[in-house]
Amino acid sequence: MFTFVSNLLDMIQRIQTVFLALVILLGVAASFLQIMSFTDGDITYIMNLYKTVSASDPTSILTKNMGVGAMQGIVQLAALAAIFLFKNRSLQIKIGKLIILLIAFQIAAVVMYSDTVKSAMGKPVEDIVVSFDMGAILPVLSLIFAYLAVHFIKKDDKLVRSADRLR
Repeated sequence: MFTFVSNLLDMIQRIQTVFLALVILLGVAASFLQIMSFTDGDITYIMNLYKTVSASDPTSILTKNMGVGAMQGIVQLAALAAIFLFKNRSLQIKIGKLIILLIAFQIAAVVMYSDTVKSAMGKPVEDIVVSFDMGAILPVLSLIFAYLAVHFIKKDDKLVRSADRLR
């Protein structure tokens, strides 16, 4: 029991654990917030991680973008796995780089789906006003926090390796 508590305290005291936990928390928040809204005159559509719906009738789905939501779930699971792999820093670095890659793909997918929404609206693209909401900022913040986590994991690994050389 004591070793479990000791391992848990070792895991929590590392700054990379905080950054990976922030990636998870931002992912949870992004699941509930809207990313963008598309307005053409009096018609407004709202995009979240899973679908694009009409603002006036949330049951009316314009497009489904489940891929972005699925990537978000994978990012959260990978970040959780990286937190618990604190003793295997090389694997933790690889998972951190995978998280960065997945978040970059997620941001690219949001851009792709925004073009899909514009074309599905059936209006000229020039007439559609796109506004970014709070949910659009969260993947970028997650990307920054994932980068910082990898940076500090590498720094920790370098410190441990130099201490091993001194022995």
